[in-house]
Order: sequence, then C-alpha cells, then structure tokens
Amino acid sequence: MVFSYLAIMNRKVLYIDAGNTRLKAAEYVNGRWKFLSAPDYADSDFEEELYALCKDFDWLLVTSVKKRVREESLRGLFTDHKGPKIHYLKTSSFPSASIRYRTPDTLGVDRYLACLGAWSQHQHEPVPVIVTDAGTACTIDIMDERGVFLGGVIMPGLHLLIDCLARKADGLFDIEPEVPDPWPPDSTTAALQAGTAGTFLAAWEAHVQQSLLRFPEASLWLTGGDAAFLASRTSRNVQKDPHLVLTGMREFWKKQLDE
Repeated sequence: MVFSYLAIMNRKVLYIDAGNTRLKAAEYVNGRWKFLSAPDYADSDFEEELYALCKDFDWLLVTSVKKRVREESLRGLFTDHKGPKIHYLKTSSFPSASIRYRTPDTLGVDRYLACLGAWSQHQHEPVPVIVTDAGTACTIDIMDERGVFLGGVIMPGLHLLIDCLARKADGLFDIEPEVPDPWPPDSTTAALQAGTAGTFLAAWEAHVQQSLLRFPEASLWLTGGDAAFLASRTSRNVQKDPHLVLTGMREFWKKQLDE
C-alpha cells in the first residue's frame, strides 16, 4: 500500500507495538521517541482506554501479537468514521523478496521489524544483523546485509523458564535471575538459578555462536525486557536498543513516504 506523501507528511502518527506482556505507544518527535501512557491488558476498560489513546491521531501504525489488538478489533473502536486511519502491519505488508522464510504466514512481524530496526542503523555500511528480542519468548533472528530476513530461533524467555518451574513443580519457588558461582550450585536457590538463568544464557550463547559461524561479520543487537541480563553477562560486543521494533516500523513508514 503506497501513501501520498503530501497527504501524510505533517499528520500525527502513533506507533503501537502490542507485545505479549504490555502495549507500547509512541510518537517520533524531533528525532526521539516520545512514549505515551498506554492501557494495561488487565484493565477492565482496556478498549475504552485504547480508544482515548488513539482518537486524536491521524494515523495508527500497529503491530500486535495480542488477539485483543487484532486489526478487526482495533478498527471496531472507530465505527463513527471519525477516527484515525489504521495501517496494521503484517508480513504481507513487506516485499516478499525481503523475507526468505518457508512459512511467512506464521512469521511474527515483530521479529522482522526488530531486524529491520537494527539493519536500518547500518545502511551507510550494510552488514548482517543478529537480533535478540529477549521478551516473554526470546527470539534470535538474522537479516543479511541486503536487508533480507532469513529466520532464526524462538526459545522460552528467561522469566518464562523461571515461572514454569515455580508453578509446575511442587516444592520449588520463584528466584531472582542470576547465574550462580562457584560450581556446583550448593543450594536449591542456586540450583534453580543455574537451571533457568544459566540454561537461558548458555542456550543464547550457543545460538548466537551458530549464527556467527554463518555470518561472522554480523552486528549483534539486543532488545526486550531481558536485554540487560544478557548484555551484562556476555563478553560479546553487543548493542542494546529497547525500541528496535518501533524503529523498524518507522523505517517502513519512511519507505512509504519515499515512494
């Protein structure tokens, strides 16, 4: 879908990233992200709060993994035809040549956008990017130097591992995410930390190493709620950016203006 440059050049655009845990909403103002207070999924009046958040914008650019923020439900908030224009990003929104993935219909668009957000920051000297989004699920994906998404890994996130043991195994409990030292772990808390946080870190390191064997010149990027955990416990040269998905959405928007 191509938009008229003059029609949207000076319009107010709200970027919405509805992740598994929370919804983020932001404007891009004077070269910076300006975040707005967004409703919580648990709020009983979530839909009303979402309507109030969006109603004064001209355009909504939306990506979502939540059923409550699907395209049809979002459009249903503005049945009076006075609301913003909505562009709901899907994998089909992007050129098929930019996604080399055997099952594009099942690809979470946030994975593609996070890679696009990182890759766009290397456009003057294009290199492959390996992007970790360490959220509820942890994804480790690759985009090559041409901006083609190649796929990657989906594994349980750090807190999902911790919560799973605490909830499903009698006698176990929540722990703070940490990798114990020295070895072997000599308490139940340390044993749980080794088996969750330690496993998470070891799996991440192994997947990153496998990716670097294919793309040794790649730039490593971290985003998501547990990016700081990984960054503080790896010796690898990594770049952190909490807004890679939003940056990828803005890169998409810029391309529409250029066309």
